Amino acid sequence: MSLKTKQFIIGILGLLFLASLVFVQWMEVTRRREEAGLAAHAVAVPANSKACVDCHRQASPGIIDHWQGSTHAAKGVGCVECHRAHEEDADGFNHFGELIATIVTPKDCGNCHKTETTEFLASHHARAGNILASLDNFLAETVEGARQPFNPHAPTPGRDITLVNGMASVDVGCKQCHGSKIALEAADGSLITVDQLAPDETTGRPTNKAAVAQIKRDTTGRPILVASSWPNTGIGRLNLDGSRGSCSACHSRHDFSPRRARQPENCGKCHLGPDHPQKEIYEESKHGVAFRDLKDHMNLDAHEWILGETYTQAPTCATCHMSGHSRNGGKVTHDPGQRLSWTNRPPVSLVMDTNSNGEVVKTTDPQQRLEEVKSTWQDKRQQMQDVCLHCHTPAYVAAFYKQYDDFVVNYNEKFAKPGVTLMNQLHELELLTKTEFDEEIEWTWFYLWHHEGRRARHGASMMAPDYAHWHGMYEVAERFYMQLIPQAREISHAARENGQTEAGEAVDKTIEEILARPEHAWYEAQKKLAQEAAENTSNSGATPAN
Repeated sequence: MSLKTKQFIIGILGLLFLASLVFVQWMEVTRRREEAGLAAHAVAVPANSKACVDCHRQASPGIIDHWQGSTHAAKGVGCVECHRAHEEDADGFNHFGELIATIVTPKDCGNCHKTETTEFLASHHARAGNILASLDNFLAETVEGARQPFNPHAPTPGRDITLVNGMASVDVGCKQCHGSKIALEAADGSLITVDQLAPDETTGRPTNKAAVAQIKRDTTGRPILVASSWPNTGIGRLNLDGSRGSCSACHSRHDFSPRRARQPENCGKCHLGPDHPQKEIYEESKHGVAFRDLKDHMNLDAHEWILGETYTQAPTCATCHMSGHSRNGGKVTHDPGQRLSWTNRPPVSLVMDTNSNGEVVKTTDPQQRLEEVKSTWQDKRQQMQDVCLHCHTPAYVAAFYKQYDDFVVNYNEKFAKPGVTLMNQLHELELLTKTEFDEEIEWTWFYLWHHEGRRARHGASMMAPDYAHWHGMYEVAERFYMQLIPQAREISHAARENGQTEAGEAVDKTIEEILARPEHAWYEAQKKLAQEAAENTSNSGATPAN
């Protein structure tokens, strides 16, 4: 073989190699653009969904555009696959030849995503709808509005308003994060919910046929959803089929973008504000700073997003609480509580020892705890530490948790437990009414633990010093010493004035026992010095007797 021939062959092989590199690069860029929603997938429209796509392309093109950018579209999962209803489903209706339902529930998603659904249903997220009619919701249902419609205060120019919906704050606020109880209109004007339908636990189909017969439908046969319950993507939504939750709370329809679900802004729809500012806390932390700087290098559009393998630049909410990593084989969880060692939601933080139902075990009896606890806080902490260890040394991680534990315990023991003791006593002695939030001290206590106390604890948990201190413990302390204690003393004084001497003395005794402890000694000492100074000033200014 001549030299020229060899050179020619080598040249051809080189060109082929270069072409293969360009082709592979093109394929990778195309894949990433498709996964990021920047370019259209090759869409496989199922035959039974073609009519849906053709019609909705004109009627609601945004839905189709989003769906076409989804993995569902690439895999041939269309409209009917998700919205298909059974003939016995309460919310099913015939829509141009297909029996469908408007709302897609976790039970529907679970037909394909069984593991994810099982994990989610075991989570605290799935129980978020329990807030309905709770103490927190009393604020929105009664204090901010009214549980029954009421007459308008005065006419509204341009609108003929005859009744005011007092539950509007609940519908637009609480339920949009926590979830509504989905309701259908009944022929007699009442509501039909999961309570009336009594769905079968396995199939989700209603067992109360009489309730189904009462469902009101429009002229096309579509059941009428009550506006106060839908639209709603609250994460603990109570669905007609008996399931809890809404997968689209995190996986926005209809593109269900993994990229979006991995970013902190996705969680920030609900996890922000004065009582649970996790998004703001994250943004203050070094983790949040790193994410903003390195976001473009986070490989957020990867099919498999595994810490330590496909990215290491910074953690997001999903990284720490849900996503897979190199130390656990890339296993994702849809139960964010699996990696939490403290729950900082209640007035007093509790370790996350949970029972077989995923509920925190609250008993202090050692034997009962031994019998009830099925998953320990230590196990959960180890799962979180496995995430931390991708970027931090074991000594660093252990020292952080020592700081965090000490912070939570200090909050619990100095302010939260004394506050609980005092408020419980005021209620037990009937020095407060049974109605919540009708007395100033109830607002004070709520602010202390629900707003300031949570901010402090969450700030410590996510390494945000300003939230831990100035937005947290500083405000907790100010609220405790300058408002809670003085207001409790005013109540005890009023009790004695009203002839409830024993009750007043009991409250005073509790206050003195709290303040006599060494951690509160500074407060009483300063008060004593101030009183002595005032007395000295008064005496020095007195007119001498003749």
